[in-house]
Parts: sequence; C-alpha cells; structure tokens
Amino acid sequence: MSDIESFGWDDEIEAQDSEYVLLEPGTYTFTVARFDREQFDGSEKMGPCPCARLQLACSDGAGHEGTVTCRLYLNRRQQWKLTQFFKATGLIPADAEGTTRLPWGEVLGSMGQVALRRRTYNGKEYNEVDRFVVPERATS
Repeated sequence: MSDIESFGWDDEIEAQDSEYVLLEPGTYTFTVARFDREQFDGSEKMGPCPCARLQLACSDGAGHEGTVTCRLYLNRRQQWKLTQFFKATGLIPADAEGTTRLPWGEVLGSMGQVALRRRTYNGKEYNEVDRFVVPERATS
C-alpha cells in the first residue's frame, strides 16, 4: 500500500500513532529513504513541472534522528537546489560545472549532509531543509 493511497468513507484503516519527530536546527547526515516522482501543478511563482519527493532519514550522530520530507522541482528556477542535492550526495562531483545529466536512478539510498531549520505553518513547527551541504573541494 502506498503512502499516497486514499481511503473510501467506509473503508477500514490501520490505527497508527504519529511518528513525527521535530529535530533541532543544525547539520545532519541523511540517507534518502524514499524517492517518489510526482507532478507539481504549478503556483503563482512557478509553472507546472515534474517533482521529486524525497524522505530523508536524518541523524546528527548524537542520538537525534528523524525523517524530513523535501521536494526537488525540475524547474529552471530550482536548478541551484538540484545541483546542491546531487553535489551533496556525491552523485555529481562537488566541482562540477556546465551541463550534466542528473543520475536519478542512484538517488534512493544515497547519503549526504543537510542543514535543517524549522518552519512554522498554521501554528505548528516542522522540519525543513535549509540547504544541502556540498563537501569542500579538496585542495592540492
């Protein structure tokens, strides 16, 4: 059963408690635990485009762990974030420049570093990706 599957009004459901963990802002190691291809319908600021929905299993190495969901929009306006994610995971070189084809087939299970912040929406706080941390270029 998919997380996006809907229920009918008379269907039975499996009772579950929320497993949401609010993490402290900071830098975490992440592993891409889930990768779904979706379609973004567009907004006032950005047109319709394909969208990658990622679930990042995050850990700070000190026992603080949680899952953060983020979306990567396949849109020229968001090229910087796509580049940042793929460089942070090492799926493209940190010093890559120019055009490159993104290796989407290698995203699931990839690892990297992410800086998290908190976002308040409708009076509730949520984890949010501030930026993906691109490794420093090696100096000779």
